[in-house]
Amino acid sequence: MTRTEIEYAIDEQAKESSLDLGMVRDDLAALPSQKRFVTIVTGVRRCGKSTLLRQWVHSLKVKVVSVLFDDLRLMNFSSQDFVLLGKILSERKAEAVVLDEVQDIDGWELFVNGLLNQGLLVFVTGSNAKMLSRELGTKLTGRHLDFHLDPFSYQEFLRFKNLPNTPESFMYYLRIGGFPAYVESENRQVLAELFNDIIYRDIIVRYKIANTSSIKQLAGYLLSHIGTRLAPSRLKDAIHVQSAKTVLEYFDHLTECCLICRLEQFADSPKARMLAPKKVYACDTALASLFEHGTSQNLGHKLENVLFWHLKRTAKYLTYYHDEKDRECDFIVEKDDGSFSAVQVCHELTDDNKNREFDGLAAALKRFGLKSGIIVTRAQSDLAIQDGCEISIVPVTEYLVDPKISK
Repeated sequence: MTRTEIEYAIDEQAKESSLDLGMVRDDLAALPSQKRFVTIVTGVRRCGKSTLLRQWVHSLKVKVVSVLFDDLRLMNFSSQDFVLLGKILSERKAEAVVLDEVQDIDGWELFVNGLLNQGLLVFVTGSNAKMLSRELGTKLTGRHLDFHLDPFSYQEFLRFKNLPNTPESFMYYLRIGGFPAYVESENRQVLAELFNDIIYRDIIVRYKIANTSSIKQLAGYLLSHIGTRLAPSRLKDAIHVQSAKTVLEYFDHLTECCLICRLEQFADSPKARMLAPKKVYACDTALASLFEHGTSQNLGHKLENVLFWHLKRTAKYLTYYHDEKDRECDFIVEKDDGSFSAVQVCHELTDDNKNREFDGLAAALKRFGLKSGIIVTRAQSDLAIQDGCEISIVPVTEYLVDPKISK
């Protein structure tokens, strides 16, 4: 590319990004920045990484230059063009640099290393956490700060839509999820194109996958089975591949691009955890709704999906599910001090499912020596005693917004 082409792209991107800073994200205050360290912001495509950094840039009192590489105007940018970009940054007296979706450009980590040596603040975004970490591990060891961003949380959704915290608002969130563009437009085509972009641009093109139908089938299958236990090695027939190894590779790709996340079963040994079936959760409930069949909305598993991400976002501890003789508890949270808490999730407690939900939670409480646990429901509130343990039944609208409950 020429210098003129690169500068034109940067200037046009700056004009476009200044038009709308969006709603300030809750994570903005926690975004780390430090000279001599590059901040790596990862997350699923279109979750708001670029907007978050625009907000960060807007809050700074220093000269910032941002470059979005996922742009047709920079489609021919190659590693040798980093020399020209470096000259542009120097002449514009940049004090901070944002490199958006730069991971597909060979040599990006060497360029970043040079910027750090010059004393610049550097931010990098990407939708593939493993690809970034692999390069960081070899070229920027000990010089990066990692930060993960998810789609809107429930509280951010309420603020974006200017809604009260009610069961009706939560059901609305369950349906349309937290991808900012879809929350704003509610145009289902936006959601479908987002899914296709993730599959094709972040997986098929990046990993040169020839069997495109199989990876799409697996993604659709997993998104339609959120919250259920799955053994990847048993899925090869369902997606028409011959090797269980291929299924495992596809699983890894879907995880690396943040489309899904796997939850391990709690076990006393790492080997037992590795061999046990995993539970799978979608990055967002709206994407899961793309693969609903008939009138089934899978509300219980969607509720569980929301709780999974809430725990990952707020607890920041190790999380597992617990199973003992088919008595399952959805979430076991292991804290830094070695203590545990147990959370069960049920869309609605009824005479038909109450014993199962109580027994699963009680088994977990006994296993970890706990005296109390929580069952999160859509709208019910109550208190019960099971096997000498106190069980609080809490509406999800309270659990998600009151830190004292989920602590």
